Amino acid sequence: MTRKLSRFFALSWPERLVLLEAMLLLPLFWAGLRLLGLSRVHAWVTRAPLAAAAPRCDVEPAAIGALISTAGNHVPFPSTCLTRSLLLNLLLRRRGVRSELRIGVRMTDGRLDAHAWVECGGRPVNETRDVAARFAAFDGPLSPKSFSSP
Repeated sequence: MTRKLSRFFALSWPERLVLLEAMLLLPLFWAGLRLLGLSRVHAWVTRAPLAAAAPRCDVEPAAIGALISTAGNHVPFPSTCLTRSLLLNLLLRRRGVRSELRIGVRMTDGRLDAHAWVECGGRPVNETRDVAARFAAFDGPLSPKSFSSP
């Protein structure tokens, strides 16, 4: 426990606030996805106003993504790439940073895998740079009707 506390106190104040905010919001995003679905939660996130002022540089976007991942290890609910990426997208918008949720798929051993990440200016923030080469990303949101049989 003291090791975790010492790592927490080694963070700057803005980083501590991001970590605490993520620990509080990740369970809400988890519940929101299960109760409302991706379309509604994503629509709510993208409706959040982009901060009008110049981007706040209290914490870099990649560091916010890392702090959200750390928080995901300490919440009582499973923290998926989708919940973490939706939260990252919201926190970046609140800081005036334009970002985009990306969802991609790939086949692995005959199984369809999906993954979500956030990009700023076409560059992944919470994932390695080669993520777009490993997953075929959708160009835009897909409606449930696109999966219906003809």
